[in-house]
Amino acid sequence: MYRRALLALALTGTLLIAPATSAEAAGKRPAKITKIRSATTTTTLRIAWKRPKRATVFAVCVKTAPKSRRCVRKVRTRKTSVTFRRLAPNSGHDFYFRVTPYRGRKHATPTRWKRADLRVARGTANRATGGRGHYLNYVWSRTRNASGYQFQLATSRDFRSGVRTTGRSGLRATVTGLNGGMTYFARVRGTNGTVKGAWGPVSQVKLAPVPVRATVATYNLCGEDKCRPGNDAWFLQNVPPWAVRKPLAGAVVRSATPDIVATQESGTKTAFHTELPGFTRGASKSAKTIYFRSSRFAAVDGGWFALDADRKRYATWNVLRDRSAGTAFFVANVHLEPHKGAARDILRDQQTARLVSKVRARNVHGLPVVWAGDWNSNASNANQANYPGGFDAPRERFARLGVVNSLDRTTDAINAVLNSANGGVPTPKAHGHHVDAIYVPLTGIAVESWSMPANVIDTQDGRQYATPFPSDHNPVVAKLVLATP
Repeated sequence: MYRRALLALALTGTLLIAPATSAEAAGKRPAKITKIRSATTTTTLRIAWKRPKRATVFAVCVKTAPKSRRCVRKVRTRKTSVTFRRLAPNSGHDFYFRVTPYRGRKHATPTRWKRADLRVARGTANRATGGRGHYLNYVWSRTRNASGYQFQLATSRDFRSGVRTTGRSGLRATVTGLNGGMTYFARVRGTNGTVKGAWGPVSQVKLAPVPVRATVATYNLCGEDKCRPGNDAWFLQNVPPWAVRKPLAGAVVRSATPDIVATQESGTKTAFHTELPGFTRGASKSAKTIYFRSSRFAAVDGGWFALDADRKRYATWNVLRDRSAGTAFFVANVHLEPHKGAARDILRDQQTARLVSKVRARNVHGLPVVWAGDWNSNASNANQANYPGGFDAPRERFARLGVVNSLDRTTDAINAVLNSANGGVPTPKAHGHHVDAIYVPLTGIAVESWSMPANVIDTQDGRQYATPFPSDHNPVVAKLVLATP
C-alpha cells in the first residue's frame, strides 16, 4: 500500500490515502468502559470511570427511571468524572445513569444503567410529648431527603435491650405496651426507599407509672417435708407428710386471695402451682418460687442469684408488669440462714447485703421492690440475754436503706400478735415475732393492710391451731399499692 501511494504521488503529484479496511476502521472505535463508580451526598451525584483506550469524549445521561427516554441531566465531557449538583430525591430509587465513550463519531457500547440514591440526612432530635402507664407519645422534625422514618425505642442507651422499631410516614409516633416506671431511650432516622440515614440524637424519659394494687403473700411451705426429719413424734403428728398438708396449705393461702405468692422450701416435687389455679410459675431456684396471677400480671424478666453458694443460699426474682396499667415492679424472694446467735446474724447480714446489691444491679430502672421471704430473723435475735451480740440483721440492714417491714406501715393488721413460725405447736406463740416478712420501701409502695391467715379454732383452753398444720409456718400477706408517688 505504501509503495502504491508513492507511485501515485510520482505519477499525479497527489498523495492518495487508500480506504481503511474493516479491521482498521474497527480499531478506531473506542473500547468499552470497564470500571465505573458513583458517590452521592444529600444533593449531589458524582460519577467517575476509568478511561478506555481510544476514547476522547464521554456522554453521560442521568434518568429518574430505567425505562424513561428523557435524560434529566446530561453532559459531554473529555474528563473521566462528572458531578451533578442540586439534585432532589424521587420516590423509590432516585436516579439511573450510564456513560457512553466516543472517538469522533464512533462510540462503544454504553455502560449498563446503574442506580444511585441520594443520601438521607442524619435524623433529627425527638422528644416525648406525653404518656403514662403503658404508652408514650413522640414527635420530631423533618429530615432532608426522607420520605419516611424509622422510630426506635429501647430500654438501654446502647439499644441492645427491649428494642422496638417501627416505620412512620409522619413526624410522630405513639408506642403502647410499655412498662410504667421504666426508662426509655428513643431515636429517629429518615428513610428513602432502601436508603436509611444516620440515627438522630437519643432522648431519654422515665415513663410515669400508674399506681396499681397487688396482694402479696410469702409462705414457707415445709414442702417435700424438709422440716420433718429429726423432729419429735408430736411434731410429726401435727405436721404430717406434705401429701396430707398440701391441700391445707393451698386453702389457707387462697383464703387471702393473693395476686403474688413467694414460697420457700418448695422444691420441684412440692408442685404448689396445682393449688394456685390461674397462677403462673415464675422464677424458681433452690426451693424458692414466685407465683403470680396470670390474668393480672406478666413476667418481664426474672431469674436467680447466689447469696452464699457455699451455704446454698439463693434468691429468686421477677420483674412483673400489670397487664392493664402497664406498671412494672420488682419482686425478690429469699430464705436466709437459719438458727439464732450472733454468728448466724452476721451471715444473715452478709446475705442481705448481697441481696440488696444484686437486686440493685438488676433493677436498672429503679422500680419499686417487694422483698418477700423467710428471713429467719426477728426482734428476738437482738435479745442479749439469750443471744449475746445478736441483732435483727435484715431489719437493721434494710432500715439504713429506707426499707421497712410492711406490718410497720399499716394499722390494719390481723393476727399480728401470732408468731409466723408456729413450730407445729397447737397453742399459738403470741410474741409477735415474724421470721417471715414482706419488706417495702418507705416511698413508692403503700401498705393498705397486713394479715397472717391461720387455721385457728376456739376451744375450752382458748384459741388453738387446728391440726394437722399446713406447715410449720403461717403465711404473711400484705395488700400493697405499687408505684405510689
